[in-house]
Amino acid sequence: MYKGETKVIIGPSGTGKSTLLRCVNRLTEPDRGKVVLDGVTVVDKPGARPLKVDINKVRSQIGMVFQNFNLFKHLTVLNNVRIGLIQVKHMRKKEATEQALKEIEQVGLVDKINDYPAQLSGGQQQRVSIARALAMDPKLILFDEPTSALDPELIGEVLQVMIKLAQAGMTMLCVTHELGFARSVADEIIFLDKGKILAQAPPAELFSNSQHERINAFLRKISELYGGHQR
Repeated sequence: MYKGETKVIIGPSGTGKSTLLRCVNRLTEPDRGKVVLDGVTVVDKPGARPLKVDINKVRSQIGMVFQNFNLFKHLTVLNNVRIGLIQVKHMRKKEATEQALKEIEQVGLVDKINDYPAQLSGGQQQRVSIARALAMDPKLILFDEPTSALDPELIGEVLQVMIKLAQAGMTMLCVTHELGFARSVADEIIFLDKGKILAQAPPAELFSNSQHERINAFLRKISELYGGHQR
């Protein structure tokens, strides 16, 4: 994918979508395949020789937003967002605080900087997770079903943040069942089934003109289950 693109991965549960994301930053080691980030080969299996790559440096350039927030429960919103800047990027506390506050403001949570995760709604926690990823100034953000753990009324606030990021040119690779989001912002939809790509096409083509019955059956089922959020 190219800088500034948003690609959305869809498909049935258990088909390898989340595993694929985790292979990109090697939270899961792949059996085969190749991943290159901005000219640096992150994964090359099978390869002739072991890769000499600083995976921690690579991960600092790849943000990841998980299904279940993964916030530090004992830290405030501000500290959750700036901890990576201090511990990983070794920024001074003042600079880290300024950067963290900028990203917290971007997700609309400046009034919550001193709150702890337990004091926030699920949507707010996920927005903190996004701010934390953004604070590291990543080249790519991976979204692993970021709305799946949220109550229906909270989904919209997270999707709005993601839409703003896509419109601002953030490079994003997203796993989601939110087809309305995919239709509105994705440059390309990738349909994954049993670990294989069945289709790779722009939203209009995949949603409206797919000739693949497996894909059409999946889209019908998702529309039935999540119809209220697919407009």
